Amino acid sequence: GMRENNKIKYSLAGFFMGVAELIPGISGATVAVIFKIYPNLMTILSKLRIKHLSFNLSSLSKTFQFDLLLPLIFSMIAAIILCSKAINFLLNNYEENFFTFLGCLMIILSLQIINFFKGILHQKKLFIFIFLGSSIGFILGQLDVESENISIFYLILSGVLAFSFFLIPGISGSSMLVVLGIYSPIIGAIANFNFDILIPFALGCLISLLLLPRLILSIYSSYEQSLLYLFSGLIASSGFLLL
Repeated sequence: GMRENNKIKYSLAGFFMGVAELIPGISGATVAVIFKIYPNLMTILSKLRIKHLSFNLSSLSKTFQFDLLLPLIFSMIAAIILCSKAINFLLNNYEENFFTFLGCLMIILSLQIINFFKGILHQKKLFIFIFLGSSIGFILGQLDVESENISIFYLILSGVLAFSFFLIPGISGSSMLVVLGIYSPIIGAIANFNFDILIPFALGCLISLLLLPRLILSIYSSYEQSLLYLFSGLIASSGFLLL
């Protein structure tokens, strides 16, 4: 019946969210919006608080809608593992072409996020946010992170940032990884199960998951337009640097 259809819908959404999350520019949260499950997903995530954790499985299952959440999570993990192997192959064999493709994708998508001219004609101040975002992107691009010796702190921070953006529609977590200069190492780590990199990164994601869904929703709803412009600039300039 209804629940069964929902299970299938959440599994499919999970799979596409996983794929989307690994490709910079396309955001998993946007996929959730397209599948019309975003508000419910955010509701589930914002219940992640100590007081809701119990050893009573049936109450846990009710609070977190396991019958929908688990199919979503499993198919998402499957997609991430499959997709990371494919992307890792491209990174190792066709790095130039793949980065050019990603760069173009990120620039096109950032323009599409901005829906460029509409907002600017109304509010000149949005230019400031595009400029700010682009500048931050260029500064981060100059950091030139060495993939051999990324510090654990940097990995945790990247996890926090990437996961925070995973929660916001329109901005992809992996775009942030490109911006931070660690897209290739993270994809490689997922594809090859390299836990030295994955564990600190996952820790960052977990911190973000526990602390941020409520915060992100409130900030995002108040400053949606300015933030979108800021990140469009950021993603566009990072895409430009990949070309």
